[in-house]
Amino acid sequence: MSERRIMARGCFALSLVLVGVAGVGCAAPPERTTLLRAADLRVNTMQIVDQLAGSDWLRGRDTQSPRIVLRPERLENLSDNRLSQGDQWAAMSMVLLNQRMLDMLRSRNVVVQMPPLRSEAIARAGLTVNEPAAQLEPTHLFSGRLRSLTRAGGGENAGSDRVQRRDTFLFEYVVSDIRSREVNWSGQTEISRLAHGSLID
Repeated sequence: MSERRIMARGCFALSLVLVGVAGVGCAAPPERTTLLRAADLRVNTMQIVDQLAGSDWLRGRDTQSPRIVLRPERLENLSDNRLSQGDQWAAMSMVLLNQRMLDMLRSRNVVVQMPPLRSEAIARAGLTVNEPAAQLEPTHLFSGRLRSLTRAGGGENAGSDRVQRRDTFLFEYVVSDIRSREVNWSGQTEISRLAHGSLID
């Protein structure tokens, strides 16, 4: 199976996980809608690839530059979405295992080293790890945070606690040097969606 197909499956599967934790139904109107979708995750990944490719950290590097071994950490979930540790790993894996990201990093002699991922969420997302084994000593860490902000609008009906909301999700990413702890690069993307639901759930 190609990595592009794997990534498409992974984005779709993780979006179902994120929707599931918020209790979205298909047949009946949802009590509360979650806003992260497969398309959102793909846009997030592409924006991060573009930001990283144009960064001062990678500018001027090529395949002959000293090798960098980049190892991800689990996504730190500071949002109001409940995500398992497996889902947090899947979210980070989808960014680094994106084919465009891998091609860009390899052209600058940056190797992605994935840790052993055996969680149900990784399997559910259809992600596979074909990157170097753990014998390589990582030189840099790729970390991420997910934050959320909900803004309430007007109620749908008089006396109802159901409101129209704008949910904003902020993805923040950092690349840092393991030895010096220096931050070499940071970037972020923001996704906003209108939704309906109760603010108390």
